Amino acid sequence: MFSLGRDGMRDLQARAEDLSADLASGEWKPNRFDRRALLKLAGADGPVIDREAIVTMFDQLYKERGPRQLNKMTGRLTTLLMNTAAAQDLPSIAALPEGQEALSAVRSLVRSAA
Repeated sequence: MFSLGRDGMRDLQARAEDLSADLASGEWKPNRFDRRALLKLAGADGPVIDREAIVTMFDQLYKERGPRQLNKMTGRLTTLLMNTAAAQDLPSIAALPEGQEALSAVRSLVRSAA
């Protein structure tokens, strides 16, 4: 379960870095369903991916492709993106140094995987 706070942000960062490492080593290759989501998010401006951009991306993919799109995405990526959006629900948590580092790690993953 995802928790908010300093520990939750450190966990979010670690999961983003683990997925990035798996991408770099070839252990994880985004499938076509992942790529659709990543391409929609890669164009977002700023140092972090805004909550609204993530929610909009999931909504658009569902409307365009239906539930199959979301069901076929890699679970680790889907969970990471949903947790990233949830972390931004409380601006005081997202503004912590740990929060900014975690959100930046997710942004880095999206850019490199897209």
